[in-house]
Amino acid sequence: MKKIKIIFMIILLLLFFIASAVYVYYANAEALRDVQIDCTSVIDVHPDVIEKSLSKVQTDAELGEPFRVYPIETSPDSDLVFHSTLIEYPFGSSPRADSQNNVSLRGIILYVHGYNDYFFQKELAEKADSAGFAFFAIDLHYCGRSYVSDEPRADFRNIKEFYAELDVAVELSKKIAVDDYEEAEHIPFIIIGHSQGGLISSLYVNDRSDAHFAALVLNSPFLDMNFNWFMRKIGLPLISEIALFLPDFPVNTSGDPNYASSLLKRERGEWEFNETVKSYVRPTQHLGWLRAVMNGQNRVHSRLKIKSPVLVMHGDCTADGVEWTDDYLHCDGVLDVEQIEEWAPFLGEKVTTRTIPNGLHDLYLSRKATRDNAYHETFSFIDDHIK
Repeated sequence: MKKIKIIFMIILLLLFFIASAVYVYYANAEALRDVQIDCTSVIDVHPDVIEKSLSKVQTDAELGEPFRVYPIETSPDSDLVFHSTLIEYPFGSSPRADSQNNVSLRGIILYVHGYNDYFFQKELAEKADSAGFAFFAIDLHYCGRSYVSDEPRADFRNIKEFYAELDVAVELSKKIAVDDYEEAEHIPFIIIGHSQGGLISSLYVNDRSDAHFAALVLNSPFLDMNFNWFMRKIGLPLISEIALFLPDFPVNTSGDPNYASSLLKRERGEWEFNETVKSYVRPTQHLGWLRAVMNGQNRVHSRLKIKSPVLVMHGDCTADGVEWTDDYLHCDGVLDVEQIEEWAPFLGEKVTTRTIPNGLHDLYLSRKATRDNAYHETFSFIDDHIK
């Protein structure tokens, strides 16, 4: 009996050491890929990259005139080439702008969309233009206009995958808006990020501190998982570790359709959008995506050091549950607003939070009075922090 126990213990120890070795191998592989992305995703964008995008400009098929789109091609690692899309609302195009188009350029805005999303918020572009800002948005790789059939829609393995295309989008926006690089460096540049785009933008602005962004505006940023304490602290971290070995394992969760129902004009909302790229239910999610998001959120929870002034906006209540309730018409139906409020101060030393009563998850898609309030807070904040 004693020999059996000894053999059993030896087997357990061997399994432990094998499992540890496998974990270290995969963890090192992930770390090496992170280093590679850091080394190849840089702020200095070659002029040829800009010229290539400029030469392929087209009228936007989604929103039509006067919107224009510019393709962006990046390869932050040696394995994949990512295709993203910069959307331009030509400065002075707003129906609310000066009738003689004499509105002076006060700054540049780049909008970064959320998960299972793309840019279609035409009103936001018009508001920004009318306020004196050249407006741009980016459809990130695997998303929206950048999505190609059979790609893993809305998927990624590391938030830093997006840095290279954001670098190009920033420089391309400056080139389009100003054309003179030296002059462009003195034009205030503002990033607006929604939901997952808010998480991506926060990490990007933190890690690109040398770019000196004038302000960061976050619209219901994805700073934590909307689950109970046990899932957030124990369940999801364990699943995240499993994702190290099985990043492509699919998690086929359809998600709660009530948020989409609150937006769509054909149901209970005010908006129309391309449901091929912003689907009624979630696209297939993978464990690797979960791990990448949680790694990003953990960085926020460990405190970032964003130097730019940050505005964090969110609704005043959270709606959940499978069954439809009218709460979905005036509350955040995706994230927990209390979590957003909790983690907002961890972004940097110059963070302002604003609660927008009756705000949906995308505050700019809320009912008119509510989104007008969100616009007011957005542009008042920007006005206070640009020179």
